[in-house]
Amino acid sequence: QCLTGDMLATDLAEYLVRKGVPFRQTHHISGAAVKMAEDRGCQISDLSVSDLKTLHEAFEDDVLLVWNFEKSVDNRSSIGGTSRVTVQAQIDHLKQWLN
Repeated sequence: QCLTGDMLATDLAEYLVRKGVPFRQTHHISGAAVKMAEDRGCQISDLSVSDLKTLHEAFEDDVLLVWNFEKSVDNRSSIGGTSRVTVQAQIDHLKQWLN
């Protein structure tokens, strides 16, 4: 399969940042979640909230919303990002440049 849960590891780290955890910690916590899933032979998105809470107490039920590939893409809305709006803006800019 092309899309796997570990592709959303950065989204998991960003989730914790929104909960007030410093990114320098969330990066390692997210990596630990990937390792936990690999050790269990499952996808990171198959880990329960209880599993994730063993890595950090900031995980809550809303962490399950992280496992959404389309939302992940659309969250990248800075210049050059992958969101639909940003990509369309890039296309529009290039069309103007070509004309």
